[in-house]
Amino acid sequence: VKPKSDISIAIPTFNQSMFLNLFFMKHILLLKKLNIQVVVSDNASPDDTERVVKKWQKESPLISYYCNEKNVGYDKNVLAALGYSKTKYTWLMGDTYYISLELFQAVLLEVDKHEDLDFIVVNLENMIKNIPSHVYTDQNKILSELGGVMTCLSCLVYHKKIINSNLGNLNHLSAFIHLEIILNYISDINFKSSWIADYSIKSSKHPTMKKVNWSHKQDVLEIGFKKWVDFIFSLPNSYLIEDKLNCIRSFGKLSKLGTFRGFLLMRMRGHLTSSSYEKYRIEIDLMRTMPIFFVRLIIIVPSSILKFFFVLINKIFNLKL
Repeated sequence: VKPKSDISIAIPTFNQSMFLNLFFMKHILLLKKLNIQVVVSDNASPDDTERVVKKWQKESPLISYYCNEKNVGYDKNVLAALGYSKTKYTWLMGDTYYISLELFQAVLLEVDKHEDLDFIVVNLENMIKNIPSHVYTDQNKILSELGGVMTCLSCLVYHKKIINSNLGNLNHLSAFIHLEIILNYISDINFKSSWIADYSIKSSKHPTMKKVNWSHKQDVLEIGFKKWVDFIFSLPNSYLIEDKLNCIRSFGKLSKLGTFRGFLLMRMRGHLTSSSYEKYRIEIDLMRTMPIFFVRLIIIVPSSILKFFFVLINKIFNLKL
């Protein structure tokens, strides 16, 4: 069976069988209706990922499964997932995200309207409200305005020429390889990219499991601050320093890592301490979206007290930080 669409979905996954099962459960009708190819690249998961995929392969012959012999790390598994796709465009997809039919149709429409698109960027949870849909041809403008939202791999659709380009020069150390591919590719060429603002990719909520990623873990400052800032500053000099700084802070705002909420949660989880602040002080200063006084104030307050008020506020106002 050949896919009807020029777009396939590539899912790099690791130890997320329950979310992956939910992904197929929510999308199987769409996949069958549009004859969409799905490629799953399993990074040697110890769970039952293979069994889950094989179950859904019975529903659609366009679902393919590949498994690494050993865990090769996030970056290389992303590249592997993209490489397995054979269609003109590949939508890189996290296993915990949801695509509506309206969003998929909007992406298909953009492909039909612009035959020479290098890549497509879609909105994330309607986070960007002040930039209407349009076509980008300026590398600095797209870095400055969309770089933050492009950190979400599920927001990116790649033309095969980007996937097939020379990726050997990439450092594979950024933890943002999906964005690194694009920004290095467009750094010295004329390109055309479509931005879809009106429809968003959304995070999928599992009925029994809570979504947990690196931003909840001990290395949040190393990945979300240090590696992020180092990666953006490592971009070619064709990207202006002002736009690099805008991109860095945009991610701090959209991810909420650089907001009061983000610093508060890192402090409560024990990740933000006096010593870790000193270690990542430069990166924190570049990412923060509020006066540094408030960051230092959060560090001074014992995490036990913050947790107490957090629980109290939740009970009174039924809020979730």
